Amino acid sequence: MLKINTLHTFFRSVLGARTGLFALVILLLMGCSAEKSPEKTALPCGELPPLEYAKNLKIGDSCGVQMAEIRSIVGRDTLIRRFRRAAPLSRVVALSSAQIGYMLRLGEQGRIVAVGDGKYVADSALYQNVAAGAVAQVGSGPTLSLEKLMGLQPQLVMSFATGGGQDDYERIEALGLPLMLTSEWQEEHPLAKVEWIKLYGMLFGVESRADSIYEQSKLVYLVTKSFAETNKGQIPDCPRVLAGMSYGGVWYAPGGNSYTAQLIKDAGGSYLWAGDSSRELRFSLEEIIALADSADIWINPGMFSTPEEILAAEPRAARIKAFKEKRVYQNDGRRGPGGGNDFYESAVTYPEELLREMTQITQIFVQNPDSAKNATPGSTQPRWYRNIFNF
Repeated sequence: MLKINTLHTFFRSVLGARTGLFALVILLLMGCSAEKSPEKTALPCGELPPLEYAKNLKIGDSCGVQMAEIRSIVGRDTLIRRFRRAAPLSRVVALSSAQIGYMLRLGEQGRIVAVGDGKYVADSALYQNVAAGAVAQVGSGPTLSLEKLMGLQPQLVMSFATGGGQDDYERIEALGLPLMLTSEWQEEHPLAKVEWIKLYGMLFGVESRADSIYEQSKLVYLVTKSFAETNKGQIPDCPRVLAGMSYGGVWYAPGGNSYTAQLIKDAGGSYLWAGDSSRELRFSLEEIIALADSADIWINPGMFSTPEEILAAEPRAARIKAFKEKRVYQNDGRRGPGGGNDFYESAVTYPEELLREMTQITQIFVQNPDSAKNATPGSTQPRWYRNIFNF
């Protein structure tokens, strides 16, 4: 059986080195993954080829022109828009944390001339630039300043749309400014989200760098997944994982086809609603209490950071097995100077490290459930998940 110390040694060696050691480990472990890239076939002129994991993004040659096609689900509508590759952009407005994260991983954050609200920026250097006024704040949703946007004369404004009252894309479009809606947050697989880095590679003329980041992230992710699957196949019961939190008596949880459910599965855990076919779920608290003894691990407990906050919001949460046994993990382990949660900024671009942390959560439990009660996964930075009972 694969032991947790073997897994830990592998993680430390791979994620602690980025050059020669990384390449050596990958060469030794390439055979661990059975997944292969889809076959590429000739497409009619004008049709863009699908990417490997992303469902809402396509990039490729369209009748001799390099294009990107983005699909966004906005309420009951589907918006599909195409963008032609032009000269590398140098002045962009990024209104979501994930957009900032992609640019940070590519080292292209210097092209950001404005963000929505600086307090949500987790990266300390970018935060300081916002605080110093070198990068503007234009607000978002109802607080979006159209005057500031116009004055900045950006080459591109990047926003997103949910179909709710906070959407600002129609107001931006009315100004005649170039607008791109990104929908990586609607992807259902961690590797689908990181694949969106190819879009930013195209925008800033660093396609090779973006492709390299994606391929390395994918390979380490799949190797990590293979380790977790091997362990899972050799134990009688894998840890059962609960996610979400109750607000006003309604428990909100990701569905079985969600990003979170996929991450849990790839880490060797068993999500309580893995068989569900939706992306989002709602339950009465009574339904959750009925499953209380089935939850070995609880992750992402809403906006709450401590056991006391959870109990103040919902005292009945104390009956959940994972809470009673102190195995509740929140994703707010890294925050920026203004309190911005780095999970929403950089985790989408580091799925291999995110899976490492989730795998440590599940494997610590498998090895010794009692030791998992006060365990915080991993010491390798960046780190997002922490046991809320340790603080």
